[in-house]
Amino acid sequence: MDVPLMELSGRAPVVRLHDIEADMAAATDAIRSQLTGWGFMAAEVPGIGERVEAMMNEFAAACRATGPSLSDYAYDVVPQLAVGGTHGFFPYNSEIPRLANGVPDPKEFIHVSGAMIGDQPPGAADVLRAFPAFGTRAAEVFDIAFRLISLFGEVVRGMMPPGTPELDLSHDATNLRVIHYRDVGDRQVLAHEHSGIQMLGLQLPPSDQGLQYVLHDGTWVEPVIAGTDVVLCNIGRMLTSASDGRFRPSTHRVHTRPMPAGYERLSSVLFAYPQHKARQWKMVDGELMTLNSTWGDFIESRFQGLGKQS
Repeated sequence: MDVPLMELSGRAPVVRLHDIEADMAAATDAIRSQLTGWGFMAAEVPGIGERVEAMMNEFAAACRATGPSLSDYAYDVVPQLAVGGTHGFFPYNSEIPRLANGVPDPKEFIHVSGAMIGDQPPGAADVLRAFPAFGTRAAEVFDIAFRLISLFGEVVRGMMPPGTPELDLSHDATNLRVIHYRDVGDRQVLAHEHSGIQMLGLQLPPSDQGLQYVLHDGTWVEPVIAGTDVVLCNIGRMLTSASDGRFRPSTHRVHTRPMPAGYERLSSVLFAYPQHKARQWKMVDGELMTLNSTWGDFIESRFQGLGKQS
């Protein structure tokens, strides 16, 4: 499948971590134009690629470890709505996407939620203590990514009608998914076409190319973000609902060319949610409508393909 590369380094606005609020404010118009024209947003964040690479490499090392083993901390029930967030290690072949015809994705991954970092409920951080090098790196990346996605959220909220409430993204309910693809064989589809459940998602630089997005005009592109400092911000289905369809969910997939034996691909994305117990809302014809159901209800009604339902 011939999908054109989309160069973003040097094209996306630069957001420096030491001046993140001011740089995001200065980039507001550019980011809004991206969302209107592409359906997703991008920024270049100097230094983030190195931090993310170090974290992903520590996760790959943890996947290979046998004493302790990540399998000792595996979850098979999701989502954990009591504290917000879905956290824990999910073993190889544990996720079967809707479009995969029963075939699991060739990956293992971990969800590091804000609740896990805060050890809520007690014991949630055990896996981070068991793999301290990964835990330290993950907490650092989580903090940076949550600050970034909160500011992206404010940019998007500014495109909605007056009276739109704050997105109220929850540190505890948000989670960082770190993925290790392996044993892919001759597969060219590593993740089928999909959009996320969350309010917003932040795709961090992966170890290899292959992540593709569909633009508003229906064409597919492959943003060049592997080995860069470019991050992408996605619209999730929660925000599509809250905006009453003003923003479409960002649709993406992971395709790759046939790879040699032993191929690995590492990637990570932050999924930002409001508190699961908070009531859903949406802006309808410029008016705020508060629903009886919660955002946790929204997640439960759409969560599929991973473990058992709690």
